[in-house]
Amino acid sequence: MIGFILGIVVGCAQPIMTSLNTKLSQRLRSPLLPSCTTFILAMILTGCVLLVLQGNLYIPLGTIAKEPWWIWTGGICGDIIVIFSILCLPKLGSVETVVFLVLGQILSGLYIDHFGVFESTVMPMTLLRAVGAILVFASVVAVSGNIKSDVPEKTKGINFYRFLDFIAGVACSVQIAVNGRLGIVAGLSFRATIISMIMGLLGALVVILLLRLTKGPGSIIDPSLPKIKGHWWMWTGGLCSFTIVGGNVVLQLLMGTGLAAILNILGQTLAGVVIDATGFLGIPKKPVTPRKIIGLAVMIVGTALISYFLK
Repeated sequence: MIGFILGIVVGCAQPIMTSLNTKLSQRLRSPLLPSCTTFILAMILTGCVLLVLQGNLYIPLGTIAKEPWWIWTGGICGDIIVIFSILCLPKLGSVETVVFLVLGQILSGLYIDHFGVFESTVMPMTLLRAVGAILVFASVVAVSGNIKSDVPEKTKGINFYRFLDFIAGVACSVQIAVNGRLGIVAGLSFRATIISMIMGLLGALVVILLLRLTKGPGSIIDPSLPKIKGHWWMWTGGLCSFTIVGGNVVLQLLMGTGLAAILNILGQTLAGVVIDATGFLGIPKKPVTPRKIIGLAVMIVGTALISYFLK
């Protein structure tokens, strides 16, 4: 039960972080700089936890270095998620962005579990797990609304952006699996968390540097964009990132990548509906319709099928 609650909390943190970083990007007039501030704050929080738990910041780098190269890629997956979402959202609209992201999460999560990719525990696919995954995906579409309604005009090369969004969803599941393995090797989940944050920050800085060199300063900060009033809470996205990455390391060890991804989706959807209904952080309000309530109920049923028949 604790694992299920943690999974939903981790999922809820995702749309909150997105909302906070969206506001911060409007304040800084940059879609990339908020990712750096998020990683930095999350690193500080994780470092404080390590100091409390072990009295120092020791990380067994020698042991980790003996592992396959992909053990270091959890943070890079975080960069892929952020950057691809920034690219896809204006092209696909919010509804299609959610749908293809979730599709990537579900399929890749169940694939990783079935084949034991990234040295994760093998959890074979069953008919009922497949039915549960289909129900979860269908419920996301139901809660999000009509796909076509959010994209009034077809964008040139739209299938390319759908593919990028799908890859971002795959990156979500890969990050869960890789960081889960990293947590085992490092001997402590928070050691894996801080390594993931460091790699994510380095990846974001490399992207910013490349854009600065190839496209100029306007690719990082756009002076033409309106600048909104700043608030202290805009800088707290790192707290959500700390919750997401650290929580998913624990979840992967408890229940595998597939179910962890599904619980993330459930939490994301629940929080998204609440944010829409309340207008949290200045997000435009959207009513809670019977369709959304039914969609959430179906999602819970799908999650139950996947978890109950996990073994």
